[in-house]
Order: sequence, then structure tokens, then C-alpha cells
Amino acid sequence: MFVFLRLPLLACGAVLLSACAGLSTTGSNTSAETSLPPAAPPPVLAPYLETLGKMAPGDTARQQAELDATLAAAQQTRTSADTLRHALALGTAGHPASNPVEARRLITELLASANTLDPTETAFANAYLREFDARVALYAELARQREESEQTLKSLDATADRRADALAAENKQLKRALAEAERKLEAVAEMERSLLEQAGAEAEQPPRP
Repeated sequence: MFVFLRLPLLACGAVLLSACAGLSTTGSNTSAETSLPPAAPPPVLAPYLETLGKMAPGDTARQQAELDATLAAAQQTRTSADTLRHALALGTAGHPASNPVEARRLITELLASANTLDPTETAFANAYLREFDARVALYAELARQREESEQTLKSLDATADRRADALAAENKQLKRALAEAERKLEAVAEMERSLLEQAGAEAEQPPRP
């Protein structure tokens, strides 16, 4: 009887040991996966990453030199890779000559043509094309807001000018009314002086017998 009681206990123990072992194995696998270093980029992307590194902000001369070099290479070789490198350098933000509109055009035409890019390069080009699209849309929105602000300021200036003209005309009218009132007051004062002088002269004359 004791044998039959011990069998379920042994079975439960075996299950617990198996579960613990599984958890230990899973935990070690998860730890190994999280401790793995990030995968290195494909070698085919190395030239593009090098160009992007040289176009990083901080040194305008370095940026311009890399932009000129990629342009010269693209014009000389006419290869898809050199064209893409120049587009990336041209569209990168953070340098004075940055032109995402032209960079977007270059990549769009490159992807639409019979190019020699492999799938990894094509995916890389499409990723930057989306970025340039977003920047161009942002710049267009900023330009629209700037134009609206300028129109609003012009409208306010025009309203202020009209208001100033109206105030000037009103001020001029008030000055004319004030001058007319002063002239009438002067005429009334002159009349009063004349009447007073006449009354005084009559009072000084002796009565007639």
C-alpha cells in the first residue's frame, strides 16, 4: 500500500523537476538572447553608412567635401549605388546645402528605373525616401503657415493704416470744428464788448433838459 502512495508522489516530483528544468532552460535561453550584441548592418550598406556618418552635423567643411565627392562620383560613374549615395548626402538634414526635395526626386527616379540595387539597398533607399517625403511635407506645411502669418500681418497693417487714416481725418475735422467754435466765441465776445462800450457811452452823456 505504501508503494501505491509513493508512486503519485514520485510522479508529482518528476513533473515539478521537469517544470523547473524547463524554466531554467527558458530563462537561460532568454538571457542568452538578450545578451547578444546587435546584428551588424549588411556589408552592402557600408558605403551608404559611411556617407551618412560624414554628413553628420558638426563640421561644415567635412559635410561639403563629402557632398562634392558623392556628386562627382554620381556624375562620373552614373551607377545606381553612387546615385543613391549622392541622394542620401544631399537630403541629409543638418548641413547648409540640405535639399530633401531634390534628394527625393533622385531616389524616386532611381527606384523607377532599371537600377542595379539589390533588395537590401532598395529597402534602404525606400526607407530614406519615406523620410524625405515626411520632411518635404513638413517644410510645405511650415511654408504655408509662414505665408498665412505674413498675410495676417499684412491685413493687420492695412487695418491699422485705415484706422490711422480714419483717426487723422477725424482729428482734422475736430480741429476745424474747434476753430469754427473759437471764431464764433470771438465774435460773441466782440459783440459783448461793443454793447458794453455803447452802454457806457450812453451813461456818460448828460440828460437833455
